[in-house]
Formats: sequence, C-alpha cells, structure tokens
Amino acid sequence: MTTNPQRCLDAVDGFMTLGMYQDALEELANLPPEFRSNDVVFALRIEIFQGLKLWEAGRMLAESLAKRSPENPDWWLSWSFSLRREQSVEAARFVLRKAAAIHPDVALIAYNLACYASVRGEIAEAMELLKRAFALDGKFREMAVEDPDLDPVADSIRAGL
Repeated sequence: MTTNPQRCLDAVDGFMTLGMYQDALEELANLPPEFRSNDVVFALRIEIFQGLKLWEAGRMLAESLAKRSPENPDWWLSWSFSLRREQSVEAARFVLRKAAAIHPDVALIAYNLACYASVRGEIAEAMELLKRAFALDGKFREMAVEDPDLDPVADSIRAGL
C-alpha cells in the first residue's frame, strides 16, 4: 500500500500544531522515499527536531542544507537557532554573521544578531542591528518589546529607538 504524501504531510502538520513532535516525526517516516528529500520535508524535520529539543540533529541538518543551498536564509536561521541551544550564543552568532554577509536584507538575521549582541551585553551593537531589522521589517519592533533577549535594550525600544 502506498501512503498518500499529502495526507501524511497534513498529519505531520496536525501533530506539530498539537505539540506532538514525536508523532510528527514518526508520520514523516511514512512518506514514500521519493518525497522525503525536498525542502518542505527538510524544514518540517528541522522544526520537529527543535520541538523535541534535539538540537544536535537540527543543527546538523540545517548546517548541511545551508552549505548545500546558501541562498536560502531559512537554513542559516535554523542552523543558528539550534546551534545556540546546542553550543553557545557565540557559535550561533558566528554562523549568523556569515549569513548576514550573504543575506544583508533579511530582517530576521539582523534581529537575531541584535538578540545575541544584547545577551552578551554589547548594547551599542544590539541597537544598531535592531535599527536595521526595524528598517527592513517594522513588525520586529513589536516583537522586540516582548523578547527577553532584548531586556537590556527594552527601554530604548519603547522610547522609539
């Protein structure tokens, strides 16, 4: 019996929505082999690994994807997200600085670099990176007010940065 790929992906999405990441991972294994190696499935797998706090697995997959397809900023962001939790803010920051050189107009990269600078106490750098993120995409201003990584610069954000 052949598994319907769309039904399988819908089930994965449902499990993830419910926070049932182990079930989502098991459902991904039901995909026919010819559907397992595409960017949608890779992105789902990374999200599942992150939901399960399998930081090394998430980092390894995202790192390999970023090296294979550096033009996709999502792989870099996923790589740094997992790397921060697996190793350190500094390791994640190193990766995102490379990503920023390739993707200077991706607001989320600038925003995450601002978070990393903030938690390291590098307030001036955090502020500059936040200004860049806000200029690229204003929605980050609202997020920044609530982000605990940005607590050291929260008053400046509220004051209008």
